[in-house]
This record gives sequence, C-alpha cells and structure tokens, in this order.
Amino acid sequence: MGGNTSCVEAKVDGRRLIFDAGTGIIRLGKEFCDGASPPDPAYVFLSHTHIDHVMGLCFFEPLLMPKGRTFILGPGSTHGSLTRSLRHLTHSHLFPVSLDELKGRKEFFSLHGGEVIRFRTHGSRPKIETARASNSTATHELIIKTCKSPAHPLNGVMLYRVHYHGKSFVYASDIEQRGGGYPEIIEFIRGADVLIHDAQYVHEEYVSRVKPRKGWGHSTIDMATDVARKAGVKRLVLFHHDPTHDDKTMRNIEQRAKRLLHSTAVAHEGMEIDLL
Repeated sequence: MGGNTSCVEAKVDGRRLIFDAGTGIIRLGKEFCDGASPPDPAYVFLSHTHIDHVMGLCFFEPLLMPKGRTFILGPGSTHGSLTRSLRHLTHSHLFPVSLDELKGRKEFFSLHGGEVIRFRTHGSRPKIETARASNSTATHELIIKTCKSPAHPLNGVMLYRVHYHGKSFVYASDIEQRGGGYPEIIEFIRGADVLIHDAQYVHEEYVSRVKPRKGWGHSTIDMATDVARKAGVKRLVLFHHDPTHDDKTMRNIEQRAKRLLHSTAVAHEGMEIDLL
C-alpha cells in the first residue's frame, strides 16, 4: 500500500494541485523537475500543519530551485499565520536551512474556511474569494471550495472540494466524525464523484478498552462509509491508514468497507483515478 505520509496530486485544466505535503511530496517534487525548466507551478493545499502532513515540504524540489514557483495555501487564523506555522519546520534546531532561504519562489495564503479559489492564466497566483461574494455556479471552470471543520484536535482541519466540468472530488483527511457525521461536512461533500476520507481505524480499535482511539482526530471505516452514503457520494476512497496496519490488514479492511458501501476502495501509493 505504501508507507509515505499524506500527499495527493490532482491534474486539472493544465494545473497541478497537491493536497498535503507529507513525505509523498518528495518523490512528486522530483517528477515536477524531471526535464522541466522551469518546472510547472505547484499549488499546495494543506489540510493542517501537523508534522506528518508537512514534513516533506522542505524537500519538495521546486522549492529548492530558483526557477520553481510554489503557491502554498492552508488554514491560518490571520494573514501570515500559515507562514509563521511553517517556519517552525525550519527552526535551526530542526533543519539547517530556513524556510525563507529555500531558493524557489513561494507565496503563502492563510485560509479561514468558506473560500472559493479560482485560477486565471497558467502559473498565476490563485484568486481567493469569500463564498458569499463569489458566483461559483459555473461548473466548467476550475474552482476549489474550502470548509474548515473542528473535527481534528486543537486547531481543526481544512477540507477541499475541487470542481471542474461538472465533476468534483473532496479531500477530507484527519477528520473524526461524530455520531451520524457532522451535518456541515455531509453538505460539503454531497454528490461528490470521489470522496477521499480519513478512515484510520476499525471500530474495535476506536472503542478498545485497552487503548481507545476516540478523540485522536481520525475516523473509522464505519464513519467514513456512513457519511459517504448519507451524502450520496459516488465513490469513496479510504485514506490516512494506521501505520500498524500491514497490506494484508488493509486488504481485509477494504473488503469489510465494501460490505458497508460497495463503491469503496482503499488508497494506495501510485493510485490513479480519472474523472473526465
């Protein structure tokens, strides 16, 4: 299944969108720079800044090349707060090069949730609008909608929904659904063609008397399939696997999940889904 931490790429309308910057982004960065000078602009969307979701960022090759250009978007309560959070990654006690010393061109955008993100000319900075002010009904255009949820400990987590030519997918990692699911999340994911949803635990682990996982910020496969069914999602991809689950366990989890919702698959490294 693979052992890298969270990173998903979407190629849409000639743009390369990246969701989270775990260790998986290191190999992806090399693909960006393989024979391309300058490399394609990268748009990185962070669900949150816990270490497993950003630990590959400083090794992302476009950030190391003067001709690279990277736009990094993620949750932040104020202007500049995302940048300040990421600078902790490169504190001199932890890393030899500061974030500002990385040679690639980079811009940071703090998001609150409820934004609509649009894209203009190729390589241009994203245009961020509030959902209330935006006319986002045109589905032929590439847009990304955001939803900030309290479903992960301390500072919550950002969900992203990508729309293009009448198709949509949702990236929803590090979510611990409550009983019946968060109503606002169910509405946000409603009718999506693909939902990538956290499903780190099986129910027995979540309620274990010896080592319960409740409150740890992650869902069970039952929670993920339940909200996907309620929202009328066409395909569910289980994501953010527990590192103690080996491949055999993951295959068993996939079969168990399919009994709950047939259109379910387990994410694995190198997995590709074509929506158009």
